Amino acid sequence: MGEVQPSDEAQRSVPGHAVEAGSGDRPHPGDIVIDPNLGIVPEPLVGSDTSTALDEDESSTTIPRPVLWAMKARRHTQWHLLPSSERHQRLRQSIGSGSDELHVIDDGRHHVMIGRLVGTVSDDVAYCLVGRLNRDHLQAIEGGSVPASAAYNVATEVVLCATATEVGVESSNVFDVSRFSDAASIPAEYLPGAALHHFAAPLEITIY
Repeated sequence: MGEVQPSDEAQRSVPGHAVEAGSGDRPHPGDIVIDPNLGIVPEPLVGSDTSTALDEDESSTTIPRPVLWAMKARRHTQWHLLPSSERHQRLRQSIGSGSDELHVIDDGRHHVMIGRLVGTVSDDVAYCLVGRLNRDHLQAIEGGSVPASAAYNVATEVVLCATATEVGVESSNVFDVSRFSDAASIPAEYLPGAALHHFAAPLEITIY
């Protein structure tokens, strides 16, 4: 007997395929969405292609979507995956305004993620600076003893992320562009107080 070949649908259920944006093909978890005109390195989609913001209701959240996605993708504790009996209080907060505005979400009971929008390139990619704070540092910022502009001085795991929203795909790909070992290594134009940048071309990815 000849070998039975899997159907096209069965082959598509295996993750790891490249799906071109605008082709009409439906991406699956593990696939990557590629766009020759985007100029970025794609990362695999995780979960459903009809994402609902990491399965949490964000209908009342005013945090910009690219920043929210980056913070949620990089936090350690995914609230929606916890058993209901172990869920901490969810946090969505914005501190300051204008170029000093800082966004905050929960990351477990003892930490939060902070983020700010750094800039955009075309209409497809937004760059966000995210980091992790313990709750004591957040309270100091809320109380005014530490200015919001200095939040990244005490943050850990600071990363410049890019959120790429693909045409025809409801979920967003979040990938790291640069990581910073300490506050001194973060470019001033990425920090609170700097104006929003409109980059002419995608930033160079320095993580390999």
